[in-house]
Amino acid sequence: MEEFPLGNVLDAVVSQIIILLREKNIQFLHEIPKEVMTLSLYGDQIKLQLILSDFLFSVVHHAPSPNGWVEIKISPGLKLIQDGNEFIRLQFRLTHPGKGLPSALIDEIFEGRNQWTTLEGQRLNMSLKLLNRMNGHVQYTREHDRCYFVIDLELQSEKAKPKGLQADE
Repeated sequence: MEEFPLGNVLDAVVSQIIILLREKNIQFLHEIPKEVMTLSLYGDQIKLQLILSDFLFSVVHHAPSPNGWVEIKISPGLKLIQDGNEFIRLQFRLTHPGKGLPSALIDEIFEGRNQWTTLEGQRLNMSLKLLNRMNGHVQYTREHDRCYFVIDLELQSEKAKPKGLQADE
């Protein structure tokens, strides 16, 4: 398991969608606490980046344009300690205005069963499977004027210290 700063993952995810945001004239909003950007995590940085960029790309793709917006909000949750390892629960909310993703695409994501009609559905279904393997969850919600993915994920934030090592006195 590699250590990585969450800020690097988020920078990479945003850089992957920035061109599409500009092409569609969509404003990018974010609510990410500073402590989240500097958070060091352990795990598979590439899988996390792939999952977040796939879901964010779809949110941008289906946001109304021109003059629409997309927002990413990250909320840190409880810190847990298990077997000497520290974990943090993170919630990623990816929001856009409008009527949202087509119902058929939502069905492909959550009920695809390896039968997709679109590349986007296949990509998001695979990201959902990766997220499930990482013990994460995603849901898609439609409200009157906005829709959003909520991704809940617990990531290791501190490794157990080997026995026999003590803090400096």
